[in-house]
Amino acid sequence: MFTPKIRWTLASFFAILLLGMGFRNWLILLALIPLTILTLTYFVIQPPEELDLEVIREIEQTRYQEGEHVKITLKIKNHGKKTVEMLEILDTLPMQVSLKKGSNHVMTTLDPGEETTVRYEIRCDYRGRWNIGPTHIRARNFTNSVYTVATYEETISDLIVIPNFELIKDMPFRTKYPKISDGPFHSKLKGEGLDFSGVREFTSSDSIGRINWSATAKYNKLFTNEYELFRSADLLMVLDATEKTGSVLDEEIKAVLSLTEHFLKYKCRVGLVVIRDVVDRFDLSSSRQQLMKFTEKLIDVQATKIDRFNILKQRLDNNLDQYFPNNCLTIFITPLIDKRINNILVQTARRRRNSFFLVPAIIDSEWRFIKDKENPANVLVHQNLKIRRKTEIIKVYQKGVIVIEWDISVPFSVFMNKLKQISVRRGGNR
Repeated sequence: MFTPKIRWTLASFFAILLLGMGFRNWLILLALIPLTILTLTYFVIQPPEELDLEVIREIEQTRYQEGEHVKITLKIKNHGKKTVEMLEILDTLPMQVSLKKGSNHVMTTLDPGEETTVRYEIRCDYRGRWNIGPTHIRARNFTNSVYTVATYEETISDLIVIPNFELIKDMPFRTKYPKISDGPFHSKLKGEGLDFSGVREFTSSDSIGRINWSATAKYNKLFTNEYELFRSADLLMVLDATEKTGSVLDEEIKAVLSLTEHFLKYKCRVGLVVIRDVVDRFDLSSSRQQLMKFTEKLIDVQATKIDRFNILKQRLDNNLDQYFPNNCLTIFITPLIDKRINNILVQTARRRRNSFFLVPAIIDSEWRFIKDKENPANVLVHQNLKIRRKTEIIKVYQKGVIVIEWDISVPFSVFMNKLKQISVRRGGNR
């Protein structure tokens, strides 16, 4: 194949020829000599018509987590009989990864039988299923006027990027309906084998064996030890993956997986419902395989537009009523940004006995991407959106549903720990 350089050279040749003939000036025609030599060089010196190359990709594995680095190796061997003087190698990368080390676009020379190795490193920036490749090869002559291209589809490699989750140390949530088995929920009871939680003043119904003599001597008043039992409960998470959740959907998914890992660690049964154009359901289970099932599903979940909200509500109600107990702890993970979705979720939450909303701060999240934060118009719009959002959250709260909002700039595990400290300090439920 020929590059545009050939066309420009030939156009210049004929322009000078016509100009010299028009003015009948042989000095102008002398300029045709170097152009003639250059044109002949273009056609005489050419790369091989066909590239007899072998391209092999080496990658350690196909599954990586978000933020993890991937080392990629390309081996190119020349099986042809001619030297490829100017060999350009371009390995195609998806937009969801970033190049961190080396280069996927190199120039080299290959003699017959010679092999070269291209190494580079990428970072997995976004969850999903992507392809690395194909590899594009182009051989050119030294004047860059003629080239031969080849695409090697066999180098396409699958890349699966798994969403991250964080390890939660303690659970700040409460449940109205705990089970007897050990779990992450605190239940203040008396009895043997319980965990110490603090001291309080002695009452006539307390056992003498529970008296804290150190506190009694210090304050000259009877104090008794107080203990807690950790109980389990069923957990259902309802993930809002509708159209307006796009900017915080990754954080919502991270929260789902973090909560799932923590509850499964205590042998709690965990279920999941994903709301988008369809309603995906995962029944309650305490198996460690549940975390893998959630992860496989959430790799591909994207924010989806909803057209028929009445059908969505019917599907959601049918799934929750038929497959999940009404008294299980239900966490609605939603940014509360779409009024129609909010109405559906609030109605559903009010029908269940033990539920609350976990809400990412979507306005603050999107404000981080605004470059001109000093612009008065941008500031006014931002403040207006925050007021409207605050009003919407208050409306939900007034309907008897607990709303917990978190700033996604803070890691989810850190937020959970702070929430636990606030709950303990206030001495009440959150």
